[in-house]
Amino acid sequence: MRRILNWIKSPKSDFILFVIFLILANVVGHRAFLRFDLTAPKSYSLSKASKNLVRTLEAPLSVRVFFDDKLPAPYNSVAQYVNDILVEYKNAGNKNLSVIKMDMSKPENATLAREMGLSQIQIQEVKNNEVGFKQGYMGIALTYGDSIEVLNPVTSTDGLEYKITSKISKMISVSDTLAGLKPDDKITLTLYFSDAFAELGISGSNQIEDIARDAFESVNKRNMGRLEFLVEHPAGAAVDEVAQKYGLQRVNYRNQSGGMDTATLGLVLEQGDKFFALPFEIQNSFFGYVFVGLDELELSITEGLQSLLSNITEIGYITGHNELDHTAENYSANFDRLISGLYELVDLDLTAEDIPAGMNSIIINGPQYDFADEELYKIDQFLMRGGNIMFFLDGMSEDGTAQYTGGQQYVPNDLNINRMLADYGVSVEHNIVMDKNGYEFQNAQIGRQILYWAPILHKNQLARKSIITNNLGYVVMFQNSALDVSAAQSDPDLRVTVLARSSDESWKMSSNIILNPVMISPPSDASQLKSENLIALVEGKFRSAFDAPVIPKQFDEDGNEIALPEGNLDATRHVGASIMPGKIFVAGSSYLTTRQVIDEGGSTPVSMLLMNVVDYMNGNEDLCTMRTKSLSVNTLTVKSSAAANFWKYFNEYGLAAMLVAAGFVVLRLRAKHRAAINRKYNPDDTRTITK
Repeated sequence: MRRILNWIKSPKSDFILFVIFLILANVVGHRAFLRFDLTAPKSYSLSKASKNLVRTLEAPLSVRVFFDDKLPAPYNSVAQYVNDILVEYKNAGNKNLSVIKMDMSKPENATLAREMGLSQIQIQEVKNNEVGFKQGYMGIALTYGDSIEVLNPVTSTDGLEYKITSKISKMISVSDTLAGLKPDDKITLTLYFSDAFAELGISGSNQIEDIARDAFESVNKRNMGRLEFLVEHPAGAAVDEVAQKYGLQRVNYRNQSGGMDTATLGLVLEQGDKFFALPFEIQNSFFGYVFVGLDELELSITEGLQSLLSNITEIGYITGHNELDHTAENYSANFDRLISGLYELVDLDLTAEDIPAGMNSIIINGPQYDFADEELYKIDQFLMRGGNIMFFLDGMSEDGTAQYTGGQQYVPNDLNINRMLADYGVSVEHNIVMDKNGYEFQNAQIGRQILYWAPILHKNQLARKSIITNNLGYVVMFQNSALDVSAAQSDPDLRVTVLARSSDESWKMSSNIILNPVMISPPSDASQLKSENLIALVEGKFRSAFDAPVIPKQFDEDGNEIALPEGNLDATRHVGASIMPGKIFVAGSSYLTTRQVIDEGGSTPVSMLLMNVVDYMNGNEDLCTMRTKSLSVNTLTVKSSAAANFWKYFNEYGLAAMLVAAGFVVLRLRAKHRAAINRKYNPDDTRTITK
């Protein structure tokens, strides 16, 4: 025993003891490991909202991961990220959460994947200097109660936590709502299909009901059997009634007697006073008229059911002043779709109605006409009571006069809503900000062109301390007017955050504006170039823009104004200063909500920015970080192509050259060190120290 203790104490045991320590450390780490997320946006850690969601699960939630093994790059990194983030979910969840990684080499698991709605995708693989393709599974299936939701395919890590948490939240909301329904309280899926379509001989007319019923049966099995399928065949006056009520498609046709008649078709989910019309209609194609919306009908029903039963937050969308239409494809329909998962835009005509008491935020998007005083007063008092307002205002507007260059002339958009906003400390200037760092494209005839009015903003031009923009790598703006926030900044009751600003090489144009890159050139005077505020957020307690209440005028049947009787009581509810803190978001462009910068999938940087803004204004700050945590891109901020080339070649060759130079310096220093030792200890020795 003494020999063993002596051996342990001696240096001979150091290496073996070190190996034993490593083995034991790995065993402990495998049993109870500790992870540190050192990424700036915390990409590998769960947000607070996700942790709270899985920590409070009241029913079993199963997460099955269907990923093939040995996926080629870059899909292998996606698979690793999925495993890592699901470990975080498992650690944060309670006993009701289970995470299972399925072995896809087993045929029964591939069969289960298909039954749950997952499909294989084509994966490109480079092997032995050859490019090949193979089929593989890359999906996630979530089961909560009788509900099944899938994420398929999962080929990117962007916003994955947001997608998983959103799915879980919707499943819980739908399940709880279905469980709370009375036994005889059904949710109906009604197929409205006029008999005329079969008589007109449109291909597939006889199969529509069977297709809809099959999709219904599949969805109904996964939702506690609480759905009911109905079929209606509207004709005559019922066509207009049904089409108008649900917004269904009308089809005009010539009947057998030669007269014109109308038919309608559509699928509607309905529960009580709420309904959701599914995307199902008839279109003209190369092969004649065909029905569209049937290929993914089961998915459409599932998503429609979630929209019908989920807790959707309503946002007021002010109308009546030629604002951008959020239902029109050429305007802001993509913006509507972008936020439709959690929010619903509700049109508000303030000349006829008030802002509902339970509404937290409203949007004013690109008005072209002045507001009535009563409308402005309603908006003002909404803010004074702690409401939140999102302004998308244009400092310049098209005057409709076409120029010989093919462009449009722009004139100041001087509206009273802009003047009221200035009373709160933010002014939208009558100009358009141009930036040398604009979006570039290649013109076949002219060559390289720069859209100066579409500046590309890099990280240093976005607010790094704001949860709205801190994870965004870059954002492309479009046709912004400059914002003056100096008045709000001088108010001690307000907190101003400039979310986005142009580069130091930008300038303002306020006259003779024609948005044609050939007609625009940067100013020769460098003193005219400076950064401009493009987007701002103001929070705090505001002072009313009105000194006294605005009392709506009343008119008799002949249109004459009725004079209100004078009384001894003052029964007004005018609020002169904020009761509760409010928020104002101001963008100097309504074009940010259009398809020019927002794609249908909502994957552009400005799409993420706007979703974060809507979340923040509605109290869902946690979603901002969750959505963008894996989108942070460490892009180089450069001011010219020459600078870009410099950094490119520096990284390719400069670092290697610096390493070689450092090696020569070290060799030289070592030689000098040897010579110094030789001079000190052996000044008369002609031999050279080599080590």
